[in-house]
Amino acid sequence: MPVAAAIDEFLRGELSVQEAPDEGAWHKAWHDLGLHTLPPLESALRGGIGADRLSWAFVAGYQGAIRYVFPSVPHQGWAAYAATEDKSKPATALTTQGDGFLLNGHKSWVGQSRHLDHLLVTAGDQCVLVPAQASGVHLSHRENSKFLNAMSQGYGDFEAVEVAAGAVFDSDHMREFGRREPRFVMLAGTGYLLAHLKGADQTLEQDLISLALALAMVCESQHVVPKTLAALDRALQTAVARFANAVDCNALPDWQADHRLLSMYSARIQERAAR
Repeated sequence: MPVAAAIDEFLRGELSVQEAPDEGAWHKAWHDLGLHTLPPLESALRGGIGADRLSWAFVAGYQGAIRYVFPSVPHQGWAAYAATEDKSKPATALTTQGDGFLLNGHKSWVGQSRHLDHLLVTAGDQCVLVPAQASGVHLSHRENSKFLNAMSQGYGDFEAVEVAAGAVFDSDHMREFGRREPRFVMLAGTGYLLAHLKGADQTLEQDLISLALALAMVCESQHVVPKTLAALDRALQTAVARFANAVDCNALPDWQADHRLLSMYSARIQERAAR
């Protein structure tokens, strides 16, 4: 199992945290480590272990989830899933043109906006894949964000962007991404905790390894009982609290602002399990 192999490499000291003070440095490290060449699950965990801050753990899990659900996204470069509409502007829409389509509209959140190669853009009950450098794609950037600030975040404007017929995905893919993203980010986050624990609590280290292996299974499982995912989420939240007691979190870049990434999906997961 690739995830188990990655954990073994980590325990042997063959995987280490990469110093990446800005997004450009992490973008380079992501490629230098060969994460773009790996299966999505392994890429997410190894990226989480290599992340020196939680912004990069999010990127690792996010890229893994995108490539798991949309395997036609090119491996080289980063991709973003742009779903949040700018409600002050017309809704994003797809219209037919010849054998393909035209994309028009606006999105109010685009992750990694300064280092993007590929965009998955939702339009109604469809989603399209377009190059970030395509004619008609315009990305702008927020100057500061209160959460995951190390990762660039911006806006997307799409004006008559040509979309090939084979680059359109249905609503099943959109729903699937909504299910997979939390699991992959939780896996990357667990890798981050494991790497930064640095053996300070041997019992917690073993618990994090067990959690990573369990999350890896649900990342790829087609049918996951909501209560199972809720139990894994509770285990992660308990691990975060124990981690905070074992490690000087003030020494971790951006921890105070970004540690809520590790509980970002909790409310939704627990609510679904309680139905």
